[in-house]
Amino acid sequence: MKQRISCLFLALPLLLASCLGIDADARIGTDGAVDLTLTYTVSTALDELGKLGANAAYLPVPIGRDDLQLAAQRAGGELRSWSRKDGIESFVITSALRFPTTAAFASFIDPAGKLASYTEAGGRATLSMTLSEGTPPADKDLVEFIRVAFSEYVIAVRINLPRNPSASSGFTVSNRNASFSMKAADLFGSPDPVSASVSW
Repeated sequence: MKQRISCLFLALPLLLASCLGIDADARIGTDGAVDLTLTYTVSTALDELGKLGANAAYLPVPIGRDDLQLAAQRAGGELRSWSRKDGIESFVITSALRFPTTAAFASFIDPAGKLASYTEAGGRATLSMTLSEGTPPADKDLVEFIRVAFSEYVIAVRINLPRNPSASSGFTVSNRNASFSMKAADLFGSPDPVSASVSW
């Protein structure tokens, strides 16, 4: 029993992250400014867990309007719109944000600068993101249950670039568009880090 409880705690971040779907559309202008449309599909179970005091720290992304606005402002951006539509088992949050530079957009993704970065060198710009740092091995049956139970949640990122990319990794590229899509449970349950980068 003790081992089972330990495995549950090891899989808790995977469980929480897998209860959340993210659909992000970013358009990078020729001046480097970024317009972002962000849609979260959140399990009501995850939302309730996040309201239980200390558990709030487990929510993997800012969900509330005030939290999202604060996250945008800290990165130098602004929240332009926010709406919530409630369903029976989940709710959907749609927001529009704007960032004055691509570096500010990267800072919004990860203020610490470890999971997202933007660099410019020799006339070449590069945006890099670590979408999952990898999950240590946990109870295999529990991880498989999470993958099946939350298989409908997807992490999708689409970036419209100011010009055709010169190099990419982890993204599917078509003309000026770079896209990434993966089931949330598979992404956050991956034992290895999952990253993507694109240069233009």
